[in-house]
Amino acid sequence: MTAECASMIDIHSAALESSVTRYHEFILRYSKERKVVYGFVEGKDDPSFYRGFIDGILPDGWEVELWPAGNKDKVFEIYHQINWRKFRKNRTCFFVDRDVSELVSEIIPKDRNIYVTASYSIENDVAKAEVCKRLLTEVFGFAYVDHAELDSVGQMFNNELEKFCKLLVPIMAWILLWKREGKKPCLNHIYMKDMFHFSPISGMPCIAQKTGVNVVEYIHEQCNITRNAQWDASTNEAFLRSASNYRKYARGKYIFWFLIEYCLSIHANSTTVFSALDEKL
Repeated sequence: MTAECASMIDIHSAALESSVTRYHEFILRYSKERKVVYGFVEGKDDPSFYRGFIDGILPDGWEVELWPAGNKDKVFEIYHQINWRKFRKNRTCFFVDRDVSELVSEIIPKDRNIYVTASYSIENDVAKAEVCKRLLTEVFGFAYVDHAELDSVGQMFNNELEKFCKLLVPIMAWILLWKREGKKPCLNHIYMKDMFHFSPISGMPCIAQKTGVNVVEYIHEQCNITRNAQWDASTNEAFLRSASNYRKYARGKYIFWFLIEYCLSIHANSTTVFSALDEKL
């Protein structure tokens, strides 16, 4: 493939992902007659998370159509483009992540059709013990497991998630510092698997930081940010460790990684895990 051809493909791909394209798709799809609620979300994975929540509150016979806009700014670009004299606000909604916006004085428009997540992102609301148990029974094939054992697995999940959120504090403290310094790091380049793993103890999956990994150096390298000697994230760390802020401001995609890896660890060590639980119950 020539460089010119590759460049044209990149341009075409960018156009498909632009907020303008999503806006025009919405205009073409919008119907006053159909029982449809329309919505815009940030990322390409977000529709699968939001759809379950929305379907649960829609009246019978209604459906939802969601478009990923690309990021929070693009979601709000579309919000401002729409002529609200022609379109109904109770039929067109916007869903964005809270992330650390309130900590960096980022202004988020307020309106009755704008939903901002309670925690960092929608993934935070998915990573729950009940969801963990459903994944284990419905996806990983543990439908035969006794309810008491599943309850114990769910309790272990909560305990390990608490530890994981605390392990994330230095990372989130630096992310907050970067944003306050006007940096725009690609946080998807920070891979949890490079820093953390589940290390079974007495048969139980326990989250731990990998030996020999300098978390602060790693995240700066991955996000291509030169560490300024004047920067000090200790104040941010202290804030995150207080009043359980480490839970509210833990990045959702990192929490979702924990959920999946926890279930995989249970699956990989199921014989040992459930044997150990049998002895306790």
